[in-house]
Amino acid sequence: VANKANMPSPTSSRNDNIPSADSQCKDDAIRTSLRICCYGSSSKSTQKRYLAAAYSLGYELGIRGHSCVNGGGASGCMGSMNQGCLDSNGSVIGVIHKMFVFEERGSNWLEGCHEVFQQNERRSDKRGNKAKLIITDGVGLQERKRMLVEGADAIVVLPGGTGTFDELWEMACAKQIGIVSMPIVCVNIDGYYDAFFQILQRAKEDNFLYKDPGEILHFEKSSEEAIDYIEKELVKQKSGLEAEGDGEKEPTAKIKKRGPSFMSQLYTRMSSSLSSVSDEESYSQPSTFSYLVTFASGAFVYSLISRRES
Repeated sequence: VANKANMPSPTSSRNDNIPSADSQCKDDAIRTSLRICCYGSSSKSTQKRYLAAAYSLGYELGIRGHSCVNGGGASGCMGSMNQGCLDSNGSVIGVIHKMFVFEERGSNWLEGCHEVFQQNERRSDKRGNKAKLIITDGVGLQERKRMLVEGADAIVVLPGGTGTFDELWEMACAKQIGIVSMPIVCVNIDGYYDAFFQILQRAKEDNFLYKDPGEILHFEKSSEEAIDYIEKELVKQKSGLEAEGDGEKEPTAKIKKRGPSFMSQLYTRMSSSLSSVSDEESYSQPSTFSYLVTFASGAFVYSLISRRES
């Protein structure tokens, strides 16, 4: 169960630049409820400055009417984030692997989860069913990671350890190769994520990246600024999509449609060549071998072209 003593209280957090409910929708940038996936530490040793930022994130998402999706934990940034959602009566979804929870007989919640996910009908009714817990299974954490980002409009990354790094880099990779286009924002408290930007910058200088570092990850100094950026960026993306194709909507991840001509011709040519060889003839014949080499070379060149285009 979350230890509230280690979390900033609503009063003290407001002094850390958390706006009051009166500031909800202060800017007309976006009024649609968003689903924001949030990564962050689960450690009980998380420093107070990071806990304050996590609480601010959960609270701010709640008063702006956005849904916060996180790992559902009771401690660290996850615990403070969930407490912020609880205090602002916001919508929160926890996705946790069953190895991290223990259902104690007679208890109102799953041990290991924040109390916002209490299995108590009275609390659920009071909150208007705004808290939901998803328990995943499997040998590893792949299913949990998939469920965290499923349907997400954006990702916010708070300070954390290797688990947070794993989640962040996996989605940075997906952004770099064009699988997703959603904003990914690191809350860079006291330069915590400076090294990540430097790694991306070095990779770009050494020609390992297809995009500029800023197109893959964005960095803000506070949770509020991270949400501001996401809201404005999604409005920009939406306006851009509406400007194309007479306002027809496109999938979040743009997948370029390529004609089958190049690969299809190579495959057809190779297939006809192989079918023309009789059962007695060996596949090591020069003509057949040359087609195989042509096909392999063409596939390699095509893969390079595809990467460039993406």
